[in-house]
Amino acid sequence: MAELRPHVDELRTLGVEPWVIGSGTPAEARDFQQHIHAESIPVVVDQALASYRAAGMKRSVFRTLHPKSWARGIKAMIAHPQRRTAGDPWQLGGAMIVRPDGDVRWRYVSDAAGDHPAIATLLDEARKAVAA
Repeated sequence: MAELRPHVDELRTLGVEPWVIGSGTPAEARDFQQHIHAESIPVVVDQALASYRAAGMKRSVFRTLHPKSWARGIKAMIAHPQRRTAGDPWQLGGAMIVRPDGDVRWRYVSDAAGDHPAIATLLDEARKAVAA
């Protein structure tokens, strides 16, 4: 999210509205938005993880505790102040570009905690989805 935040206006100019789905509580979602100064990005919560399952996202203790995850976690702590985990700590995320009609144009499934697409890739895929 911290990497995405500076590009929100660019996405909106393309006609892409970023949303975040978290697995914590509504209060944790508001706290997250405030912590990363992203109050303009809608954050919804899905404590039942139904949207994660529907999107094919992974949930795994092993992948969350994998050495790659530790390395990414340390890198994230250096770049951005971290807070305690909110929601399901074993639920991995991802990114999707979904057209208003529900057509999934692009999907990235995280393989471990801290794994996410490069912002340049996300922006490029957003441009492609809009042009399609």
